Amino acid sequence: MDNVELSDAIADFAGLVGRVEETGERVCVIDGGEPTSVLLPAAELAELEHFAQRAHDGARPRPGSRSGQWHPFGPDQQGPYIRYVHADGRRMTFVRDRVVVAELRSVEELDWLEDRARMARQSYMPPKQAAAFEEFLARQGPVGDGMAWIAGSWANQELFTELVFIKGPTAEDVALAYGADAQDIADGLLLHQIKEQDAREGTDDLARVLAFGEENGWTWLGYHDFDHAFSRSLDPPPEQQIRLCATMGKAIYDFSYLKDGVYQNPFPIEDGDEDRRGMYELIWYTPGEAPFAPEAPLSFLNLHLRIAEKAGNWTDKFALFFEGLERAFGLALPRNAITSGNVRCARPARR
Repeated sequence: MDNVELSDAIADFAGLVGRVEETGERVCVIDGGEPTSVLLPAAELAELEHFAQRAHDGARPRPGSRSGQWHPFGPDQQGPYIRYVHADGRRMTFVRDRVVVAELRSVEELDWLEDRARMARQSYMPPKQAAAFEEFLARQGPVGDGMAWIAGSWANQELFTELVFIKGPTAEDVALAYGADAQDIADGLLLHQIKEQDAREGTDDLARVLAFGEENGWTWLGYHDFDHAFSRSLDPPPEQQIRLCATMGKAIYDFSYLKDGVYQNPFPIEDGDEDRRGMYELIWYTPGEAPFAPEAPLSFLNLHLRIAEKAGNWTDKFALFFEGLERAFGLALPRNAITSGNVRCARPARR
């Protein structure tokens, strides 16, 4: 990047803009040996602005106003270019034939833009690369036991009718927030102890406990909620929350996904219909067909379901849907621990 003294830049802005337009290279304007501003191609600035706005961190620096020769009134002809000076007197836009060619920005503002654009670019991929990477991730096998193994018993309301996965809070915090008994949590009560008590005393507490644990960075909950003893929401809302509910008697099996407390609709959002909350029932899912329209917030699941179908691990549609969730979110449930009853649980808080 070439350096040009401020006095020389003022004398021949047209020459500097022409150089930037021809070479695509920046020119740094210095005053008394110190860099003050940078003249750069408009397309380069547009790209920086595009990425920088996706990194929300700190206020954009704004140079103070200057007067005199840096602050002409109205559009100013500079050879084949027209110069527009912004309100601060330092930022400038150069136009030729009604096309923006170059921009002048302070060193401070440009540094700010580049820092934030760099942060945003780290998570950016071009569309084709992003699609290929997404497919690569979707093809990875489930972590641990996965969760598809429980789909059959879940559909028959065995062990649990409610399955919830929560990203963010610890399992103990989630269980407490759901209304589980604090003493049971502190005591480390296990599911098999409740089974044994029911067999010994003729009670039915197994249908009224909340089983919970952590797998692969997610808190999982399993329970029946026949008497609505447990809450279904957290305050503040977690990063992500997935809920699956089975009501065998009514043949209703539904799925919902919330991100940062925002419900992800299974159908496309239409203008003026932002709050639509359409329930998605798993019985609507037909293997071989994409369940979610491309415009729907849940459309990203289509790829994971397609790959689960191709893997051939399951034929039952509920198990296939569960495997799709495994691949999309990395969900898992500890199979041996759950079936043997060696998972933590708690009864509803005593009132």
